[in-house]
Amino acid sequence: MTARLTFAASVLSLAVALVCAAFLLPAEVPLHFDGSGDPDRWGSRTEALVTMGLVGGLLALVLGGSAALVDRMPPGVLNVPHRDWWTATPERERRMRTMMRTDLLVIGAATLLLVALAVVATTVAARSDDPALGPHFIVAFAGYLLFLTGWTVWSLRTRYRRTAP
Repeated sequence: MTARLTFAASVLSLAVALVCAAFLLPAEVPLHFDGSGDPDRWGSRTEALVTMGLVGGLLALVLGGSAALVDRMPPGVLNVPHRDWWTATPERERRMRTMMRTDLLVIGAATLLLVALAVVATTVAARSDDPALGPHFIVAFAGYLLFLTGWTVWSLRTRYRRTAP
């Protein structure tokens, strides 16, 4: 239940960021930033909002939809370490599917929060005299990558390991 609430909160955060951006973005908006954080492509407020909204909506649909459908997927399509062990009994399979649903919701929430932060960072940059992504976004992006790496390593080494019967 906590993973679902976290995912829902991240969807709401993205929606709030997009609504705020709709009111705060100027007519011309940086749409892409180079490796140093300087804008290298500009576009309209509408293009920015539609693009960010579609990216966030598609991510929410794919990750949230996959989490919702994990119980209906045949075991053969589920990519999990030790799949044969996890699907050997109904109890193990239920536990595996619950963990997979949680994984999708947690990773989805982190991803949507990153997109919401990108909306905020773009809005701040667009309103600034120096329209560059600040170091805060770079640090947040690095934190996101570290979180995903940590979650993946933990999942592969600990979460989905076979346990004694």
